[in-house]
Amino acid sequence: MTVKNLGSIIFLLLLVSFELHAWVQTTAPKEIVQTEVLEFRVVAKGFHVTFPKIEYIDGHVVQNVKTSHEATLINAKKADKVTRIYSFTPMKDVTLPAFRIEVDGKIETTQPLHVSVKKRTQTISPDYKLSMDIENKTPMVGEKLLLHVRLVFKDLEDYNIETPHFDDFLLQELSDKEYENNKGEWVEEITYEIVAQKNGSFVFGPAKATIELSVPKHKKRTIYSNALMLTVKEIPENLEIIGSYELHASVNTGVVHKNEPVTFSLSLQGRGNINNFDDVNISIASATVYEKSTKKLRQGEQEIYQKSFEIVSDKNFTIPSVSLTYFDTKEQRAKEIKTEAFVIHVEDALPDKITKKEENVTMMEKAVYFLAGIVVTLFLLYMYTVVKNTKRPNKQKEIKKELQSIQNKEKFLKKVVPYLGKDKSLDRLIYALENVEKSEFKQLKKEIIRYTREENIL
Repeated sequence: MTVKNLGSIIFLLLLVSFELHAWVQTTAPKEIVQTEVLEFRVVAKGFHVTFPKIEYIDGHVVQNVKTSHEATLINAKKADKVTRIYSFTPMKDVTLPAFRIEVDGKIETTQPLHVSVKKRTQTISPDYKLSMDIENKTPMVGEKLLLHVRLVFKDLEDYNIETPHFDDFLLQELSDKEYENNKGEWVEEITYEIVAQKNGSFVFGPAKATIELSVPKHKKRTIYSNALMLTVKEIPENLEIIGSYELHASVNTGVVHKNEPVTFSLSLQGRGNINNFDDVNISIASATVYEKSTKKLRQGEQEIYQKSFEIVSDKNFTIPSVSLTYFDTKEQRAKEIKTEAFVIHVEDALPDKITKKEENVTMMEKAVYFLAGIVVTLFLLYMYTVVKNTKRPNKQKEIKKELQSIQNKEKFLKKVVPYLGKDKSLDRLIYALENVEKSEFKQLKKEIIRYTREENIL
């Protein structure tokens, strides 16, 4: 037997003897970065394996992520190799204790392992850089800020930037773009809008990205950005709205006929913590106000809120000024902005007041005037009833004929708007005209004419 063959036999015998015994083992990385999850494995091999409950390590809650079983041989008999994966998130260096595992009726003990926890610091490399910056480090509660996360690199196979998470801040992604800078480097830039929910001092931990290097091929690496520190302040003077805004208003006309609608439009443009225009309403004592539409638009970093109303009256009226009080972030002061008031003239308006002459009369004259008034009133009521009953059918026929002859939706709507407020069902039919398709207009027109005739509204 040669020395070479003897050596091979000895090696095989050692290998077989290793497999003859049950064993236990703990494996874990030597170091991790702060806020990262530490995963470690506990492995045991035998015929009957019982693991201890591992619930806490150094005060941290431990989760059993996964348990797997693998068939193996011990002394040419089928045995079980059990692997349990645990995880927790230590914030400082930690030592995994020796775990006592029962294997085939005996207690086997693993070796303790020390894991170093490094602070997250920005990864430095001439070939890539992950950075994070914010436009204002001393914002106010509710103020909208832009946060930029940029990955600058020369040559990467692939990359993935994790979405950051900051307690007590709302975060929304606005844009994601890749471009080449003037140095010939590639830039992946993600822009977020963040809003502080309470005041205080905050630290934004470094953003995290996973990159795949070109050299060495397909090697993956985790990199980090810089951290950020913010001090969030309360809005001064007990105000609730913050930002920078412009408020504008307009009307489509200043002169209308009785019961003809006037369109009043409001536009708020700027940037701040206003999220909608729902609370903005107007009230006019001598008119009926209908909310027509509400829109929200975005132009770059600017938000635009638009709201329009239709106002109908049979008297002259004034659309009041609309105002907004807020803390202006550009001027750093409380500010009130307001629109102008609009005076609307109704050409055939009803008079607001009827003047009466004050006369000195005797008691007899008062009695005569009172009785004469009753007689005249009764006579006028009688004549009015006769004339009304005579002319009303003709007038209804004329209006019906005129409405039937209109083929244009806008012209038809203009004719029937004066009847708004007389009947709720009719109101719903008239409002339906605004969004009805051309093909459906004819049928809806018939319904409106039929309904006004049946309910004797015209």
